[in-house]
Amino acid sequence: MATREALTQAEQEYIRMRKQAGATTGAIAHELHCSPETVRKHWRRQRRGQAPRPRGRPPRGILSTYPTEMVEQAVALKRTHPHWGPANVKLELQRQPEFAQARLPSEARLAALFRVRCPEAVQPHRRQVYPAQPPPKARQPHQRWQIDGKEKVPVGAHEVATVLNVRDPAAGLMIASQAVLTTTAQGWRKVSLAEVQETLRTAFTEWGLPLEVQTDHEVVYTGSPAHDFPSAFSLWLVGLGLQHVASRDRRPTDQAQVERSHRTLGDMAWKDEPSEHLAQLQALVDDRRQRYNTELPVRAADCQCRPPLVARPQARHSGRPFDRAWEWDLFDLGRVDAYLAQFVWTRQVSATGSVGIGNHLYYVGRTHLNQTVSVRFLPTARAFRFQLADGTVLREQPAVGLDQIDLIGYMPLDEVLLVPWQLPLPLQGV
Repeated sequence: MATREALTQAEQEYIRMRKQAGATTGAIAHELHCSPETVRKHWRRQRRGQAPRPRGRPPRGILSTYPTEMVEQAVALKRTHPHWGPANVKLELQRQPEFAQARLPSEARLAALFRVRCPEAVQPHRRQVYPAQPPPKARQPHQRWQIDGKEKVPVGAHEVATVLNVRDPAAGLMIASQAVLTTTAQGWRKVSLAEVQETLRTAFTEWGLPLEVQTDHEVVYTGSPAHDFPSAFSLWLVGLGLQHVASRDRRPTDQAQVERSHRTLGDMAWKDEPSEHLAQLQALVDDRRQRYNTELPVRAADCQCRPPLVARPQARHSGRPFDRAWEWDLFDLGRVDAYLAQFVWTRQVSATGSVGIGNHLYYVGRTHLNQTVSVRFLPTARAFRFQLADGTVLREQPAVGLDQIDLIGYMPLDEVLLVPWQLPLPLQGV
């Protein structure tokens, strides 16, 4: 029988009256839609004059089976050492003579105790939540592009490059392949945000704007895993009217098409034809990419052994034109503001009275140390509002690093010339 709510006082009285009238236990159970055992239990209790007991197990506090002195000592240790975890606290308890031979609680129960008794001493865990399911598949050409870098491609005898490949999984197109020299004194480096943006600008100019751009969780794309604030790359795409789609962490199969492009382009280009310098490598990958799109029989993306542009001639352009000279005007800062206004971030005030949002610190005052505040973005003022849990507004501060020039990475020359400037005086020799 399905579980139902507890019998009301009136139903319990009904059981007594029906039993006294001679009704059977089964008949009463059928009338009240409960089990016969429930009817029998309440009838026996009333017949004996016993008070009803609450349902379920009696409530118990955390570590209620352990000595009170041990529990209080554990809480005191945690408050004194807020950065200690349960394992350190347990080890310290074990070193104390009065608890040396005693049975100690597990680390999990100590963690539960600290969350209830001294939450202010528990260190916050900020984990960025990524989608548990893979992104849905793209169905149309230029619906989604995938971008990823093939690192440590040899150039000459002592240098390496990263080839940033952009792939359209629905059309099977190699959209772009940009070689970036990444040799450093320490070996090699990751590509920068400016280099990724420049690669995509070249692709946008040739093919038009897509609807989405998919990446993995490299810091250049999504920011640090410890941060939950949108990355500069994501906000740049939002300003251009594009959606940033992130693959699941450590799941290269979510963007298998661009991963496979690394090997395909490598087999066609640098593996058998080493390049002596970066320009030679770039010319090589451009030629092989063009061959792949227009001449090579391809089985991917239902091309059926035809070149992608032969199988889908409509994929030559997305229909959303782009030009580098238009980017400043195409970029809509209002879209970025509306996007940021959707979020609420929680932060803990540091020992210096600051709160970190993105890559910047905002001072809210040292009178609220270790308190948790909520942070919201105000689009009209382009500022962050910091509030306590009771709704008290601590401060509103202008957002830093979120202007159009910050997200695009440069200012057009005509915009720069609008700013007046003065030559240094006196002018000698004039």
